[in-house]
Amino acid sequence: MVLRSFVFYSLFFLTSNLFSQVVFTNSILDLRSKKSFGKEGQKWSFRPGDSDLVELEERTPSGGEEIEDPEAEFTNQLFYANSLSELPTSSRNGWLSGFSIQTPWTLVKDGDGEVYFPGFEDYRKEHKGYGWYRTEINITTEDLLKRFRSRSLTVRLGQIGQADAVYWNGRFIGSTGLSYDTPPDAELEDRNLFPDKIRFYRIPYNLIYTDRPNVLAVRVYAKYHILPGLSQDKFYISSIRYSERAEYWNDFKKIFVIVLTVLLGSFYLYWQFLFREEDRATIFYALASFFMAVNTLSQSQIIYSILSNGIWIKRMEYLSWILLIHFLFNFVVQFSKVHEGIVRRLNRFIDVLGILAFAAVLAIPNYYQLYQFFYYWSFLTVLFSFFLIYIIFLGRKTPAMGSVSFGLLFMGLFLLNDILVQMQLDFYPIETYVKDYAFAGFSVSVALSIINNMVKSKKLVEKQKEEKDRLSRYFSPEVMETIVNEQIKLGGEERPIATLFSDIVGFTTFSEKNPPSVVLGNLNTIFENLSELIFNYSATLDKYIGDAIMAFWGAPKQSPDDAYNAIACAFEMQKKMVEINEKLGLPPNTFRLRIGVNFGEAIVGNIGSMRRMDYTVIGDAVNTAARLESHGTPGRVVVSESAFLAAGGDKYIKYDETKDLMLKGKAEPVKVYYISDVLKK
Repeated sequence: MVLRSFVFYSLFFLTSNLFSQVVFTNSILDLRSKKSFGKEGQKWSFRPGDSDLVELEERTPSGGEEIEDPEAEFTNQLFYANSLSELPTSSRNGWLSGFSIQTPWTLVKDGDGEVYFPGFEDYRKEHKGYGWYRTEINITTEDLLKRFRSRSLTVRLGQIGQADAVYWNGRFIGSTGLSYDTPPDAELEDRNLFPDKIRFYRIPYNLIYTDRPNVLAVRVYAKYHILPGLSQDKFYISSIRYSERAEYWNDFKKIFVIVLTVLLGSFYLYWQFLFREEDRATIFYALASFFMAVNTLSQSQIIYSILSNGIWIKRMEYLSWILLIHFLFNFVVQFSKVHEGIVRRLNRFIDVLGILAFAAVLAIPNYYQLYQFFYYWSFLTVLFSFFLIYIIFLGRKTPAMGSVSFGLLFMGLFLLNDILVQMQLDFYPIETYVKDYAFAGFSVSVALSIINNMVKSKKLVEKQKEEKDRLSRYFSPEVMETIVNEQIKLGGEERPIATLFSDIVGFTTFSEKNPPSVVLGNLNTIFENLSELIFNYSATLDKYIGDAIMAFWGAPKQSPDDAYNAIACAFEMQKKMVEINEKLGLPPNTFRLRIGVNFGEAIVGNIGSMRRMDYTVIGDAVNTAARLESHGTPGRVVVSESAFLAAGGDKYIKYDETKDLMLKGKAEPVKVYYISDVLKK
C-alpha cells in the first residue's frame, strides 16, 4: 500500500512538471536551438567578447507597430552595436552561426570537432567573461491574433551564464545582474551573479515587428566557469498572460513542496512528542523536512523577491542541502536502530564533516570556490549513500524499513535525473528537474508509513486502556501500571511497609439471616466504597479475604507519608462505614469495622510461580498488623507504636487510649494506640 501510494505521488510530481511544459506548446514560440516536438529549432549565433558602443540620435522606438504602449519605458540607454537590428560593419564579423543555445560556450565545437573556447580562464582573460547571443524571430499578425492571442508578449529565458542584459530590436528590455548602463568589459561583484534565476522580460508593443524579422540579442556575462552561456532550459516567447500562468503553476508547485515538507516536519514532531518520547528518528526527519523546505525556497524564483544577493542565495541553498543530508542520514541510522560499532563511529565522523562543511560554506569568499566546494562535497554524499545501503541492510527487519528503502531509492533516481539533465548529455532527452519532488515524494512515503504505525499505536493504546480498565477491577492502580508495562518479575525485596487490615463486624450474623443475593450485594457495596477510599490514599489494595480487606503502602511507590496515609485512611474508613449503613438502609452499627495498622520491614514483590503470582507483602510486620486488627475494637482504629511514630506522633495523630497487647508470636507486649483524630499535614 505504501509503495503504491509513493509511486502514485512520484508519477504525479513528474507528470505535473512535464505537463506544464507540453500543454501550452501551441501558445508559445519555442526559442531552443535543438529540435523540439518534431520541429526545427531556432537558429542562433554567438559572438565572444563584449560589444562596442555606438552613438544613435534616435531615442524613441520606430519601425514597429504604431500602437501606443502605456507600460513601455525607454531611457537614454547605452546602445551596443551587437544589439542593433542592423549590425554595423565593425560588428558583422566574428559570429558563430548555428550555435546551440543549450550548450555552454566552453563545450561548443567547430566542424573539425575542436572546442572553440577550451579554457574558460583564457576566454575570460581575452574577452572579460562577456559574450553575445543573437537570433532573428518572425512574428506575424496571425501569430498575435491566433497563437499568442495578445499583443502583450514576454520573452522567457532560462539560466543564462551568471548575468545578462536583453535587447529586442536594439532596445534594452531588461536585465539580471547587468543593467542598461553597465559599461563594456565591467567586472561584476559576486553578489550580482544569478546563474539559476529564470528571466522574464516584457516586450513593448511598439517594438514588435510583423513585417520583418525581430532581433533578440542577449548580452551575457560569466565570471566563473559555471556553465557559461545559455543552459538546457526552456526559452520561449509567449503572451504575458501565459507566462504568468505558467510561472504561477511553477511557483504553486514549489510552494506546495515547501508547505508539504513543513507540515510533514511538524507532523513528525507531533508524532515524536505524542508517541515516541525516546525515539530521536522522527526529530531528525522533522529537521530534514524543514531544511528541505528551505532548500526548495532557495531554488525557487520566490527567493529573488526576498534576497537580492546572489552569493547568499547560493549559500542558503548549499547550507540547507548540507543540513538536509546530515539529518536525513541520522534519521536512517536512528530509524534502523543500528547504533553500534562502525555505524556509531562513522556517524560521529559524518557529524563532524557536516559541521565543517557548514562552516566552510559560510567562510568561502567567492562564488566559484563555493561552487567547487559543493561539487566535491556532493561526491562525498554519494559515498554516504552507499553506507546508507549498508545500514538499511542491517536494519532491514525494522518495521516500515521497506517503505523508507523504496523512498530513498526513488529519491536517488530523481536526483540522478537532475545530474544527467545538468550534464546536458545527448543520449538523455529529459530536460526536467525533479529534485524538489524527490524529497516530497519520499516524505509522503514515510508519512504514510508513520500514519500506518500511528493507527496501529492508537489501536494498541485503546487495547491497553481496555486492559487497564479490566485489570483495575482486580488490582490497585500502581500494581496495574506495573503489570501493563511488564515491569513485574518473580521475587521480592525488603522495604518499610505500612500495612492495614480491616474486618467487618456483624457481617457473619447478617449473612445467616439474609439471602445470599442480599449478602453479596451489601458486601460489594461495602467493598466498592472502602476500596475507592483506599485508592484515594494511594494504597496498594492487596486482596479481599472473605469480608476482610488487606492494603499496604510503600510499594510499588514509596513515600515518606506512607504510615500517615495508612492511619488517615483507616480513620476515614470508620467514618465511611457509618455512611454505608445509612446508604444500605440498615440500622446504625449493623456493620462496623475493626482496623489494625502496623509499620515495619516486610518483603514485597511477586510471590508464587511464573504461571500464577500475587503482588503482595509478607513478614512479621504484616502478621502484626493482622493480629492488631483481630484484637481491635469495632468502630475504632488501633495502630502500633511504630506506625504511630512513623506517622509523626502526636503532632498529627490524636489518641484517647493506649494499651500493651500480648500478640501471638510476640515475646514482648506491643504498645498500641486507639486513634481519636487525624490532623491534616
